[in-house]
Amino acid sequence: MTDVEIRPARAEDLVAAVELLRLQLDEHDVTLAPDALERSVRVLVEQPSVGRVLVAVADGGRVAGAAVLSFLSTLEHGGPAAWLDELFVEPAQRRRGIGRRLTEAALDAASAHGAVALDLEVEEGHEAAERLYRGMGFRRHRRVRWARRLDGAQLLGGGAAEEASAAVATDQHRPFASLDHMSLGVNDLARSKRFYDAALAPLGLVPHQQIPSEVGYGPPGEGPEEGYAFYIGFEEPGEKRPVTPSAGYHVALCAPSRTAVRAFHAAALAAGGKDRGAPGLRPRYHASYYGAFVLDPDGHHVEAVCHAPEP
Repeated sequence: MTDVEIRPARAEDLVAAVELLRLQLDEHDVTLAPDALERSVRVLVEQPSVGRVLVAVADGGRVAGAAVLSFLSTLEHGGPAAWLDELFVEPAQRRRGIGRRLTEAALDAASAHGAVALDLEVEEGHEAAERLYRGMGFRRHRRVRWARRLDGAQLLGGGAAEEASAAVATDQHRPFASLDHMSLGVNDLARSKRFYDAALAPLGLVPHQQIPSEVGYGPPGEGPEEGYAFYIGFEEPGEKRPVTPSAGYHVALCAPSRTAVRAFHAAALAAGGKDRGAPGLRPRYHASYYGAFVLDPDGHHVEAVCHAPEP
């Protein structure tokens, strides 16, 4: 991983931080006037009693990530609290632990300010963020956030904006977060590990071996306490039996981009997998469904899929 420094933003970081945060708002379909975004960030940089802007600075001084923290007082927590308003890491630097480090820095800044709690929100369906925050000890609120603009401007999620959002949602697949983890039996763990190490690397997943007879796959770095989403092998060696693929069964893994789907397919074939469906759109599922399908060394049907439109 590139050496990255996490620190409060300085005046010279303002332009880069604003640009990153603009990308974050764009990802969530939030429209904000350029001067309003810059003004808001500048206030936090210049007035640390109001909040913090934290940046992840890579080699050469390039800002690769940013987090925005505001201080407030709430009845819910019985005293001073903090709100993690935005956290964004540029796509090329994701899955390297920068988001976790920015969150840790936000927790430290909130504690130093005297806050008794740190609140944040996660967009529905953002499973990677949910796993990160859950693993760091955050717990989901029962309440759903509501808001109303006081200046007469249109608020995303109301009126025409809400209708537009619903129209987009019909064309974008958002699986329910109903599965906790999956274990796939294999005949030869060493052989299957070589295959999955290669095939899953483009998806940002690396092997983590917690017990000798099973391998879990997840992002690089220290694993979450609750474990990983995908395992191969047998947790109990005494339960091992000859493995054959089941008709109609397949595993679909999330890909961060269409490029990653194509890389998954190529790496899987190079590692001994068999083609089950070349990378491409499958509009019978929805207009942006982009997937690729392979058979692993035991004949299990494995897919990588990206649901995002082509950027």
